[in-house]
Amino acid sequence: MLSAERNKILTEVSAGKPMGELMRRYWIPAVLAEELLPNGRPIRLRLLGEDLVAFRDSEGKVGILEALCPHRKAPLYYGRNEDGGLTCIYHGWKFNTEGVCMQMPNVPMETQFTDRVHIRWYPTRELNGIVWTFMGAPELMPEDLPPLDFVAIPESHRLITKQRIDANWAQVLEGDFDPSHISFLHGSVTAYREFISRDPDATPEDAPEPEDGILTSKLERLYWHREPWPKLTVMSTPYGMFSGARRDAGPSTHYYRFNQFILPFYAGPPGDCELPAQCNIWVPMDDGTTIVWRVSYYVDRPLDDDERAELLDGHGAHVPVGGYREPDGSPESRWVPKLGRDNEYGLDHDNPYDYFAGIVGVWAQDRACTEGMGPILDRSTERLVSSDAAVAMVRRVLLNSAIALAETGAEPPAQDTFPPVTAIPNTVLPRTASWEEISSELYRKQTRQPSEAPA
Repeated sequence: MLSAERNKILTEVSAGKPMGELMRRYWIPAVLAEELLPNGRPIRLRLLGEDLVAFRDSEGKVGILEALCPHRKAPLYYGRNEDGGLTCIYHGWKFNTEGVCMQMPNVPMETQFTDRVHIRWYPTRELNGIVWTFMGAPELMPEDLPPLDFVAIPESHRLITKQRIDANWAQVLEGDFDPSHISFLHGSVTAYREFISRDPDATPEDAPEPEDGILTSKLERLYWHREPWPKLTVMSTPYGMFSGARRDAGPSTHYYRFNQFILPFYAGPPGDCELPAQCNIWVPMDDGTTIVWRVSYYVDRPLDDDERAELLDGHGAHVPVGGYREPDGSPESRWVPKLGRDNEYGLDHDNPYDYFAGIVGVWAQDRACTEGMGPILDRSTERLVSSDAAVAMVRRVLLNSAIALAETGAEPPAQDTFPPVTAIPNTVLPRTASWEEISSELYRKQTRQPSEAPA
């Protein structure tokens, strides 16, 4: 539960707001490199409440500019992208990737003042298929991109898709840190009915252990459904938060799902043990809209054609069931799923797939709940329980960082400390292992030294 005042701090991301200023201390993934072609069509963006236009000039350099021409405020999205700049179709004013006015042909040569006209622009950096931007003061710009493992690997090693979600960034981010919802929202009707009719005297010994210690997707789902109240332990880290959700897995082992939050909006959610590692990036478009980047990857090898095809067919929560809608001219509209509030996300409680939610597809199931909360969740009336400990910790880390920056000028974490190199896989461990032993060993293995960070 949060007070109305603290909820505003958590959710508001425009310039001058505490969380908005925190976000502006980090490099932000803005656009996939493949979305922009040299001299190609610009695209509309909205980031942290600001309307922007992105384009790639004749030499391949990406520019991110404010959306409207400073002359008469016509949209630069319709501009002609050619000869090293973006030309407004209204009166021909032209701007390069750094917002410098290159020409104003509707003004006599002797009275032109191009040297005094600059529009707001943000620096970009492109690496391995992602274009990043920095929206803060230039003197505060971190020297390096986030040293996350998927940033430095070749494009062949990963798949990235996006979705636009009509809800505040914090409420959709929080779903990645809720380990009990998978037992219900992403579970089956059959498993739910078996659980509620279970023998009240059943013991952990009734659950099967992995054969030869090998965890399978089928076993994972069995553990989710047998114990929908995982025992959750959380710890703060120099870059955010780390948590472990423990379920019983037979007489001698526990099943663990580990999760990491990395400031300001990265989630390393536990995935499927038979799929690649994953990261979700919950980038705020504005206070009520989010663009989520879904990254699936292997650090040490490429995705093969079959793996990539499987992910694009809906496995690993990539392309939504039903695909995407036709773009409608709003920012990021090419990434809006067909299943949405207007068609009840395809709800059918008599569905042949046995889904407890009556909705097909992980993303649609999640969005039915998070978008259904309204654009900005009122957290003042929540009733949190023990399995919400990681959600509460993520909120605390974000609020403490934003408030410290606003009130004392303390720069936020994760700018000069280095997050985990790789995702932490789901696993089974001996019941005798303590959380202190597990967390310290995983943190040691997963944290890179500054000298090892990618440029």
